[in-house]
Amino acid sequence: MKTEQLNQIQSWVEGYVDGFRQAPADLPPPLALKLDHTRHVAENAREIARELEWAPEDVRMAEALGWLHDVGRFSQFAEFGHLHDASSVNHGLRGFEIVRDSGLLAPLPVVCRTSLLEGIRHHNAKTIPETISPAGLPFLKLIRDADKLDIYRVVAEEIERDGFQELAGLWPHIELRGPVNPRLLREIRTRRDIDIRHVRSLADFLLLQAFWIYDLHYAPTRVRIRRRHVLETIGNHLPDDPAARKILDEIRNYLRDGAERKPGDAASSIRTDPDE
Repeated sequence: MKTEQLNQIQSWVEGYVDGFRQAPADLPPPLALKLDHTRHVAENAREIARELEWAPEDVRMAEALGWLHDVGRFSQFAEFGHLHDASSVNHGLRGFEIVRDSGLLAPLPVVCRTSLLEGIRHHNAKTIPETISPAGLPFLKLIRDADKLDIYRVVAEEIERDGFQELAGLWPHIELRGPVNPRLLREIRTRRDIDIRHVRSLADFLLLQAFWIYDLHYAPTRVRIRRRHVLETIGNHLPDDPAARKILDEIRNYLRDGAERKPGDAASSIRTDPDE
């Protein structure tokens, strides 16, 4: 991907979001939060890709995917008034459809279009589908890391600001002061797929975030998690539940003892503009 193509994608996203403003400079608070999140994810994706020593054109692809990954959130909120996929739409699929039908990616080579669309479609999937193209797989792994990394930031800031009161508006049926759900604990303990319906409190949401540590792909992401004391922040806001504390300790040990680099970290598998 060339620099001007990245710039066009960023401009398109910002223009698309402008259509959801209630006034010239006013987005509903959840959408303002999502736009800020989008900018941070694009930055995370760019910086992680650089640390992995990806080719410059692939770094730009990674950043572009950061800009595009949450496009579906804006019409989701406009239509349903919240951002809870299970009771509205899958925002990954919604974003995939919006970008696919917009014509934005038409100037790009097929392999680039496919990789970006796959990344948008599956960035929020429980697991990575086996059908992902070899070229698209490094980008999908990267966007999943970059997205989680910024959600950790958002949650920490929102908890510090007001106890994350916004969560109840983003996810219906959340009881912020509720206890840890034992069913969620069992799913985390056995590392099974988490049923999002079992997330019923802020404590559950924080444990879900801790569980994400098992799904990180790249060493620079894991380094950032440690440097930003993410698990310490989560622990500071969990109730005094021995089972939850034990799980958090296990996840902390996994992060500490995990390999610094996994196969495939070094470079992405495509060169979008090899002659640039």
